[in-house]
Amino acid sequence: MKLSSTSTLTIVAGFAFFATVGCSKSTQSSKTGYADRNKAADRSTNLSLGDKDFAVLAAQGGMAEVALGNLALQQGSSPKVKDFGKKLADDYSKANDELTQIASREGITLPSGLDMKQQQTVERFAKLSGAQFDREFLKDAVNDYTEDIEEFKKEVSQGTDPALRDFASKHVSVLHDHLEMALNAQKSAK
Repeated sequence: MKLSSTSTLTIVAGFAFFATVGCSKSTQSSKTGYADRNKAADRSTNLSLGDKDFAVLAAQGGMAEVALGNLALQQGSSPKVKDFGKKLADDYSKANDELTQIASREGITLPSGLDMKQQQTVERFAKLSGAQFDREFLKDAVNDYTEDIEEFKKEVSQGTDPALRDFASKHVSVLHDHLEMALNAQKSAK
């Protein structure tokens, strides 16, 4: 089904809204893609800046993955991309809920929406469809998961908050699974 650009933007806006519902008590993050330490500080004075940054960036990344996963279900052409999109939306919805609970216990205020760069990425993918969407989406996913795995490993080894370290440790394997799925789908898309 081919969507008009107005319909596509409405869908994207809806995804972004629903992806943020779990973090509705949060404040808006900075527009640069970096964690806003002042907003994340709230009651979390015992946490390191690295832990706060990790939580904020992981929350934003999770919301972006839900939105992109839902787009893959709508815009993708191959069954592997659609399956991958569903897995992303499901896995990151659960991870976002888990991170929200940790942040609440630790006194971290998480962002309520995507940063400007992530929003632009979602909008860029919303304009694509079919095989072109599949190629670009998978290429972006491989690059993103490679970086995310390193960030999560860094939190595991250098984080000072046990709950955030455990969260990162648990999700490194999930990120590896997502990277493998993206690589396998990429091979079959060629």
